[in-house]
Amino acid sequence: MDNDTQAQTAPREADVDAILDELDERGSVELRTRMGPGGVRGSLQALLRMREISVLGATILLFVALSFATPLFPQLENILLVARQISILAVIATGVTFLFISGEIDLSIGSTYGFLGIVLASLIAKLGLDPWLAMLITIAAGAAIGFVNGTVTTRVGIPSFIVTLGTLSILRGGALLLSGGWPVMIKLARDDAFLNVTSGHVAGLVPTQVFWMIAVMVIGGFVLSKTRFGAHVYATGGNQEAAILSGIDTRRVKTINFMITGALCGVAAAMLLGQHRNAFPLTGTGYELDIIAAVVIGGTPLFGGAGSILGTFLGAAVLGMITNGLVLLGASAYFEPVAKGSIIVAAILVDTLIRRRRR
Repeated sequence: MDNDTQAQTAPREADVDAILDELDERGSVELRTRMGPGGVRGSLQALLRMREISVLGATILLFVALSFATPLFPQLENILLVARQISILAVIATGVTFLFISGEIDLSIGSTYGFLGIVLASLIAKLGLDPWLAMLITIAAGAAIGFVNGTVTTRVGIPSFIVTLGTLSILRGGALLLSGGWPVMIKLARDDAFLNVTSGHVAGLVPTQVFWMIAVMVIGGFVLSKTRFGAHVYATGGNQEAAILSGIDTRRVKTINFMITGALCGVAAAMLLGQHRNAFPLTGTGYELDIIAAVVIGGTPLFGGAGSILGTFLGAAVLGMITNGLVLLGASAYFEPVAKGSIIVAAILVDTLIRRRRR
């Protein structure tokens, strides 16, 4: 290597080392995540454990409190009902967790979910496609929507908040145009395999939607914690500059995360259609708040670089228990958004305080 090349390389390596040292001090995530239990990886694991333990503690306290408040709450049938109610939310929230960790947000998830439901029902009812083929096409359509969101965000440079806000409106209008403003009904036999797999019961008791949720979240958790791509997701959100200097294509990582989120909206749409056999054009309106709330309550910060699928599951469980508990207690339905909003603010406040203490 000649002197000129060395002179050009040295500052670059020095810059990378300086950034990595800064990240070690902050306990953030980036390229040293694969270098063993110390340094950044150890700090990250400690931070995640602290967040998850805090959320787990709050979840247990809420469960105990509601169990004392109403004897119906801890019964097995009610617990399975709560699990079914949060399953769709948790599936979409898994993709949003990937996005948040990488430092992006998607406000169109509710509209994407509703639009894909209309697409799926139309493919089955109007075009006569096999439900499974229609489901695959719908999931692919969701990934395509995510690809557009990710490409415009990362290649054009428009903030994802603005991009997905526009997508929200486009897809909501698209659902109304495609359906004519009317529900789209599918006509399948009660024992149809598609209905049984997407919304049936195992042993006549456990909803299959719960197994869908478990499968998606286990796979998502494995990808985030055990694969190179997962490390790249954390690195991108932890310090994008360090990730780029280390050779990570952060634009590709973020675009894939948008695609994962869109695809999971397609999975969720299939789960809902199997349950109701109808797709409504306004399905998912305001649903983005619940999904984002589950992710934030679960300990994934809005600023990226940290978070876990387990935390997101616990966040979804908290929301599900609150909704179910308020119904069992006979509380006004108007109180539910107040409670959810208060929890979101509290979760963000706690996360901010934790970050300040770590500095």
